[in-house]
Amino acid sequence: MTDTCILFFIKYPEHGNVKTRLAKVVGEDVATSLYRNFVQDMLKGFETVDSQLRICYAPYGTNGSGKNFKSWLGSQYEYREQKGDDIGARMKHAMQSAFDEGFRRVIIIGSDIPDFPPELITKAFLDLDMQDAAVGPSYDGGYYLIGFRKDTFIPEVFDEIPWSTRDVYRATLSKMQNAGLELIRLPDWNDVDTIWDLNLLFRTNRNSSFRKSSTFAILREHSDLIRQFDVDLPTHCRFDEE
Repeated sequence: MTDTCILFFIKYPEHGNVKTRLAKVVGEDVATSLYRNFVQDMLKGFETVDSQLRICYAPYGTNGSGKNFKSWLGSQYEYREQKGDDIGARMKHAMQSAFDEGFRRVIIIGSDIPDFPPELITKAFLDLDMQDAAVGPSYDGGYYLIGFRKDTFIPEVFDEIPWSTRDVYRATLSKMQNAGLELIRLPDWNDVDTIWDLNLLFRTNRNSSFRKSSTFAILREHSDLIRQFDVDLPTHCRFDEE
């Protein structure tokens, strides 16, 4: 699908820049290592999706340049710096740029869902042929994925959203519905930001193929600590058997 593009939003894996809430419990080294592996595991999954891939990186200090991201992940990817004063402005700019360059279907996905099945991205792209927009809610009230067709894209969906609150998805959904868009709602997913989220990631994937990932290897190594923060599993969590 050469007319499709995944915009993968990432940060540089440096202490104090990623997984800061996790770091307060597991330490900066473990939190940073986890994030590095989140990104790398997701990139492996994207290899199975028939789509162009663009890594949209957030600049950060002296290490947040495109050169450093290439040194980390490799020169085989296309890199674009995120531009804008907040995450909404950055997503709007990245999506508009992709459409301006000729892509017909574009999806933005975050880097905090390492166990997300890439086949659901393929399905979302296919569904966008028939529906106007796609959105994937996260358990914390935000969303992990948003997508549009070129002819249905409304840049205003990123404006005046209460970012970093539990109302992000609700406010975004309201804008889409008010615009009369026909929506694809992807499954709710666990956006890993806290130790509770990490516990959920570990528990829901003990019998899934994700246990073979590099992220899960770190979870297994620190399982005693993670188990100290047991939570009741959401009723819609899946337990995929191989």
